[in-house]
Amino acid sequence: MNQSENPANDGTKPVDTSISTSSPSLQEYYAKRLEQVRQHLPDAARQLKEAGVVRVEVYYDGCGDSGQIESLHYFDADYKQIDVTGRVTLTHDALMDLFYDLIEVRHDGWENNDGAFGEFTWDLAADTLSHTHSERYTECETTEHEGL
Repeated sequence: MNQSENPANDGTKPVDTSISTSSPSLQEYYAKRLEQVRQHLPDAARQLKEAGVVRVEVYYDGCGDSGQIESLHYFDADYKQIDVTGRVTLTHDALMDLFYDLIEVRHDGWENNDGAFGEFTWDLAADTLSHTHSERYTECETTEHEGL
């Protein structure tokens, strides 16, 4: 599954936070998480652009009831990795929290069982956010025999 959005104008492709098997309180939780992302991502983009960042790449992986963002990298126009420490007020952890929220809203339980992995590519110059998510699963094939 590949989802792209314009982070500055989320109205172009809304994320459905209503999961048919979830409770109203869980749906409210997801709606709040998504609103948190929508409120804070534009300011994050502004700060990162001012620091010379044109691209952000976020990689995550999960399984066995545990999941984490493995890496978050910032790149300049020459696709050289840059350090934004001290150049933005946004912390690395605060930006990771926004991406954790976005993963959870889109793919609740991504860390469970065989888990899932994926990546975000945030192109600040083009003002786009692409998300590729892959789910792992165990397949089981059963054969039964009776007699000879």
